[in-house]
Amino acid sequence: MDQGKELKSPKVSVIIPVYNTEAYLEEAVRSIMNQTLKDLEIIIIDDGSTDNSLAVIKKLAQEDNRIEWLSQPNSGQSVARNVGIERAIGSFIYFMDSDDLLEKSTFELCYKKCTAKQLDFLFFDAENFGELGMSIVEYDRKQILDNRVYKGVDYLNNLLDKAAYRVAPWLYFIKLSFLKKQNIHFDSRFRFYEDQIFTAQIFLHALRVSYIPITLFYRRLRYGSIMTDSYSINRVETYFQIADELLFISKKRAENEKNTLGRLVKEMLNAAIYLSHNFKTKDRLHIGLKALKKYPNYITLKTWIVLLFPQIITIKSHLKRNINISKIKIS
Repeated sequence: MDQGKELKSPKVSVIIPVYNTEAYLEEAVRSIMNQTLKDLEIIIIDDGSTDNSLAVIKKLAQEDNRIEWLSQPNSGQSVARNVGIERAIGSFIYFMDSDDLLEKSTFELCYKKCTAKQLDFLFFDAENFGELGMSIVEYDRKQILDNRVYKGVDYLNNLLDKAAYRVAPWLYFIKLSFLKKQNIHFDSRFRFYEDQIFTAQIFLHALRVSYIPITLFYRRLRYGSIMTDSYSINRVETYFQIADELLFISKKRAENEKNTLGRLVKEMLNAAIYLSHNFKTKDRLHIGLKALKKYPNYITLKTWIVLLFPQIITIKSHLKRNINISKIKIS
């Protein structure tokens, strides 16, 4: 099943779920193997791949005895990551994606700062690359964030204030004992956007959080990945379910934390509904009616207008393009 661990208590446990990424997997794993901080355990979970990913994993495990691997029926990233959390024995834990790349000094920088500042977790920046065009999500926040230590909920409010909150787990370097003490896992009921709940919870529970203003992760934009699959009404329904869960969690929290989660839900729902402006009329009406019934206080007027009158975006884009053309001609 796996290669035995020689390290008794590594500094970092790296969790890598894998599903059909044979073309990129070796490069991704080698970016972990080649880290300047060598005291690692690398736990790779093959999530029922149907390509040659497992063969790549076995080859790399023969080469590096820090790699432990296991294979399971396809169950989704949440289940795979939770398996990794349960098996991890490092001081810190990091969740890597199997088609992306990590700067080789990442763990050394993160480990030094986390131990020096006694952090529950820290986060850093990322950059997009690959076969697709620009992502709608950017991860460079160096100009608007500082690297001081904050309480988690305070930093979350700061990020929301600056539209700089990002949920991707690969942006976070987390103390494993903190994660286990707070019993924070990925919600396996969701195959998409499960990181919305996970990341919100680490901010809610953390007492000491900081930021490294450096780009350390490289996110590959490619056809067929979970992140680039077609946006659908089912995805919006998943966002509604996650909003329900976050609002349920907020009922058990202090008033300031409840308000922060409300802000988070508002930001998430408006983004999710805004992105549905390309849907058919009946689907947009279905989304609108559900949002009106369940989340009327969280949806902005701008979002309602875009949902009900999506042609406004087309007109706005057309006007912007004409203005840019005019500027070129003038110059």
